[in-house]
Amino acid sequence: MCGIAGILSRDDKDVVPLLRDMLEAIKHRGPDGAGIVASGKVSRGRTIGELDWNSLSGSLAMGHTRLAVVGGAQGQQPLVSDDGQIFLLHNGEIYNYKTLRNHLKKHYHFATQTDSEVLVHLLSEHYTGDLWETVRRIIPELDGVYAIAATDGKDMVIARDLIGVKQLYWTENEKLAAFASEKKALWALDIRGNIHRLLPGEVMHLSSTGFETTRRTLDFLRPEEPTLHEFAEALEAYKIALGEAVQKRIPELEQVGIFFSGGVDSVLIAAIARQLGANITCYTAGVKDSHDIIFAREAAYQIGIPIRVNELDDQALLNSIVKAISYMEDRSLGQVEVAIPIIASTELAHQDGQIVLLTGQGADELFGGYSWYRCIIEQEGYDEFEFRMWDDLNQLYKETLEREDKITMAYGIELRVPFLDPQLIKVALAIDPHLKIRSPEDILGKYIHRALASSMGVPPEIAWRPKEAVQHGAGIHYRLVALAEKQGFERSVAEQVGYHMEKELEENLGSSQRYGFKYDTEGRWATQDHVQLWLDNLAYKHNLLNPEEEKKIGPYLREAAVLIH
Repeated sequence: MCGIAGILSRDDKDVVPLLRDMLEAIKHRGPDGAGIVASGKVSRGRTIGELDWNSLSGSLAMGHTRLAVVGGAQGQQPLVSDDGQIFLLHNGEIYNYKTLRNHLKKHYHFATQTDSEVLVHLLSEHYTGDLWETVRRIIPELDGVYAIAATDGKDMVIARDLIGVKQLYWTENEKLAAFASEKKALWALDIRGNIHRLLPGEVMHLSSTGFETTRRTLDFLRPEEPTLHEFAEALEAYKIALGEAVQKRIPELEQVGIFFSGGVDSVLIAAIARQLGANITCYTAGVKDSHDIIFAREAAYQIGIPIRVNELDDQALLNSIVKAISYMEDRSLGQVEVAIPIIASTELAHQDGQIVLLTGQGADELFGGYSWYRCIIEQEGYDEFEFRMWDDLNQLYKETLEREDKITMAYGIELRVPFLDPQLIKVALAIDPHLKIRSPEDILGKYIHRALASSMGVPPEIAWRPKEAVQHGAGIHYRLVALAEKQGFERSVAEQVGYHMEKELEENLGSSQRYGFKYDTEGRWATQDHVQLWLDNLAYKHNLLNPEEEKKIGPYLREAAVLIH
């Protein structure tokens, strides 16, 4: 798990000084080392400052900041192929790297135990002069989550994993093309607009003349029709797939943490990890006496796993808001209120020296966990329900995964997502939707998922606990509303200045914000314009808005300040 960045000049200027600015912006992603490549020369060091910035120059440069998970102290990047033709940056984990290594070691010398070195030799094995074609050729062989960048000294090729667990952003104009793990690195180039996500499964060729892309989607995992209709058969297939998904994410780790809400998703992951012999600690956070804290403590006690709890007062909430906006590069209410307990839990994990955290994200989209899904079945039928789950699954990369990767990486921790293992997704998509939500009267949802938890010894009061969104279960949502209004940002203020959240934010993130409010309890997911205006004000006060955002919302904030004071 790392941070990567690269830049290519289109007017043949030296870009190495710009690359240093980019790496400084994302140095939090890699506390264990740094490296750069330019004009075929590599410099590596313990810190960005130790790199040989004075002697390196070139119109194409790439750099890396490293968090060592696989391979320990070995494996500083960029990595170079045996023939010196290909240079590689890699952020993420390749779970089948040992299998690939066994094939490659017959022909290549391995200097490290890292999964990243497997990638550079795999590229070398397929390379015939066209780097873009080479990267596209190896992608189907990889089982893992990753953002990859490679160069042969002429062009840059970048790729993102199929699910989109690892994010990557890119930009271009007439003078340059660049990519980075976070937008901050591109903002360091004074580029604010025109920043794009590399899409999940996408491979992009960035050159001096332009760019071209190709993309592999999740469609190959989706059957034309469900094939697992019998409950017992479906349950066994799911049990095997989930066990394997957890197993591949915890090997060789001395300890592992789990985001733990006391809900069935995280408890199931914890129960399986414990059965596999992992040394587990659970982490949860929220307002004192919130439902998640109460249930998490009870669940951890019942299944015998240690837990650490971060109880948040109002000052801690305010501090976390500012951190959330900074880490996520996003100020939207729906994202911020979910981020707060994640940040507070991650802080505890960081104190404990954790470098990997497991999460239960993805279960709702695969097994029908959102409350509005049953309403969709009632009003529009199972076909629409399946479509909504599929669409939500495909939106996760920008709604959930980018948010939580950025948060955990701010503390030098890697996030792993067992429910989004491709083979598990394939099994889940093959399960008859009637085994997920049995009827419109099934208010709990995720029936087969809950049944698996129950069959594995999860207490019934946990396995069948109704889902509660984290911002509600942790007591965050209504506390933020109260804090906004306490500081003068009443609903009437947003109305008087004409502020509407949906118009002022770039996109609505989260199933509830995109369409769930149409089906669920009236008002529960309603747009909170005045709370968003307060968040905008906090972002402005802490210099977390880019110039375009300041220009857009500045008039609202100035007018609101007059009304409040």
